[in-house]
Amino acid sequence: MKIDMVQISNFKSLKDITIELKDLTLITGVNSSGKSSFIQALLLLKQNQNTINQIDIFNKLFKVLENKEKKQLSQPNEYLDIEGEYLNLGNRKELLYQEAYDENVAINLYSEERSLEVSFNQDLKVDIKSNKAIIRNSFNLFYDDFQYLTTDRVSPAVTYALSDSSVKHNIIGTKGEYTAHYLSEKRHNALKIKTLKHKDSKTDQLLENVSLWLSDISKGIEVKAKLYPEIQQVNLTYSYTYGNETTNDYTPLNVGFGLTYALPIIVSILKSKPGDLLIIENPESHLHPSGQAKIAELCAIASSCGVQIIVETHSDHFLNGIRVATKKNIITPEHSQIYYFRKEDNNLETKLDIIKIDKEGGIDKWPAGFFDEYRNKLDELLW
Repeated sequence: MKIDMVQISNFKSLKDITIELKDLTLITGVNSSGKSSFIQALLLLKQNQNTINQIDIFNKLFKVLENKEKKQLSQPNEYLDIEGEYLNLGNRKELLYQEAYDENVAINLYSEERSLEVSFNQDLKVDIKSNKAIIRNSFNLFYDDFQYLTTDRVSPAVTYALSDSSVKHNIIGTKGEYTAHYLSEKRHNALKIKTLKHKDSKTDQLLENVSLWLSDISKGIEVKAKLYPEIQQVNLTYSYTYGNETTNDYTPLNVGFGLTYALPIIVSILKSKPGDLLIIENPESHLHPSGQAKIAELCAIASSCGVQIIVETHSDHFLNGIRVATKKNIITPEHSQIYYFRKEDNNLETKLDIIKIDKEGGIDKWPAGFFDEYRNKLDELLW
């Protein structure tokens, strides 16, 4: 189920923010302005999904059971884990907004039919409120239809590790470290969203389409993934077609670094289905501007088909890719939103500017610092 709105208070620099999530939401802003804190708030809930679920069910049962039955209930764990699969937040005392004292941190999610309100104190003791018991598909953040890709994605290597559990649950790891394993196992799977099929593809199979979308970044490339179960490793290689010839297979160590960085993003999008939630940090890393724009186009296509995507980016090329996709009617203005994170002078609190793209790809406002460095430096050169 799509998340329509997120409210966060007293979490790091996020004293009190409300973000309306569209199908495609871009998060941007200067360094240390609160962008990562927003994503961390969502990951904190994901990381503690079992604890949140158990507390919510316990609370609701406690309200309806008789006193005798209540005594038979097992008290669930009431504390959040800030070190785990999705994030490590270090010192818990640093999570509370600097100028808050007795207040709790609150992270609230709202959809059309459901709400989930999570608050916790400095000891990480948590309190849960929801309008319905948390069940599968109540919020897609909590289940297998969730993929997060961190900025620090997996680097080029000769072989990559296996994870049967991750592949079974349709995920490729927070760093994309199981991308090769996923491709080796799922290469013949049909795309769940047919609109994501590449224009040059002869089939709707995953691996062919991954190669073709990647070839829009590096012309003529083909991806191969071969599983070696005896050593519990997967070999990932690339080859190039030029004219009627095809090169030998090359390991990721001997092709451009950006290809390996972009591969998990392309796979994450192409394996998605309507209702999935993807969070992608810095998709532009190590990519040529045209490659950044191509990834933006792919995100726009997926978002227009019901995949909810949150992108944290510093790239004006990615932004312009979304603007062009809007002008081409790949995605409509009401399905995207941009939030510019900033801090005012002598103030710790994160402030937000809401920016919209119109049907012609235009931007409705350009706050100071919002992708204006090129224009500023050009002015200095001209004048």
